[in-house]
Amino acid sequence: MNSEKKLSIEEIKAKIKVVCICKGIKQGKICEAITKGADTRDKVNTATGSGSGGCKATRCGPVIDKLIENKGKPIIEPYKTEIEDDDMCY
Repeated sequence: MNSEKKLSIEEIKAKIKVVCICKGIKQGKICEAITKGADTRDKVNTATGSGSGGCKATRCGPVIDKLIENKGKPIIEPYKTEIEDDDMCY
């Protein structure tokens, strides 16, 4: 018998949403690293490879911080990341 909770569509969408755009790292991977003990942005970046792309965590850093605050629980509501010279929202 499988005792794992079934995920809602919103939770599934949240887990597959890309957080680190430069490296293509999904929210689910970041959440997994946090639940395994990565409790700082640096630890998450080391565990997942996030923050090492061209923007140097300008986009993903604030989202990673929020995920750490949430103790690895995915962010379901829409969020936007951008940098000053960026005219696209992700």
